[in-house]
Amino acid sequence: MPIKTKLYVNTNIVLGAAVIASCLATWQTADPRRYAVYLLLALMASALKVRLPGLTGTISLTFLFVLIGLADFSLPETVVIASGGALVQSLWKARRRPKAVQLLFNMSALATSVALAYTVSRFLLKGMAIHYLPLLLAVGATIHFFTNTLLVSGVLSLVEQKPLAEVWQRCYLWTFPYYVVGAAIAGLISVSSRAVGWQIPLLILPATYFVYLFYRQCVERLARAASAGP
Repeated sequence: MPIKTKLYVNTNIVLGAAVIASCLATWQTADPRRYAVYLLLALMASALKVRLPGLTGTISLTFLFVLIGLADFSLPETVVIASGGALVQSLWKARRRPKAVQLLFNMSALATSVALAYTVSRFLLKGMAIHYLPLLLAVGATIHFFTNTLLVSGVLSLVEQKPLAEVWQRCYLWTFPYYVVGAAIAGLISVSSRAVGWQIPLLILPATYFVYLFYRQCVERLARAASAGP
């Protein structure tokens, strides 16, 4: 691995590790049962992953629970959900067992993007987050998407020695609608839980499986079209 790439990867790992350590040190929850259920569902959703064309990486439904955390949980709670999801996503039925540095980078990049999305969206909507939930989720989802995908694209750009913008557009630009749909589902679950309690909105979550199936089919069509050539 070139020195520039090592420096980039190690810097991101240190930053992400600091975020995770800080969150673990301050972690607490007001409703342990509710949090345990959402954490378990997030870990299960992490196994529903789509392999991106031309990449060894995947995208899973973990981000949906990150967005629910953005609306309903604290930053430490949300980072723990994201980190656990990243761990399961990387290890569950992996075609090739990831190296330790790859696993650490994936968890760190996700933790960093979640922390940034949570902090910035809450800061911009300080005191208004509950009243402007759709805007909070829109801002949070956008920041999370761009931060996480750009951090990962940065590694690919250094390895392939190609411009960052070119790598990002090729690999991740078309995945943004997936996050938009996730933000809408997260908003529906959050609003419903405040109206009728957190248990009933969980019935909405099975519908996300169909979102996963639809997205996987879209990716497979794109992969077939790319392999077929002009």
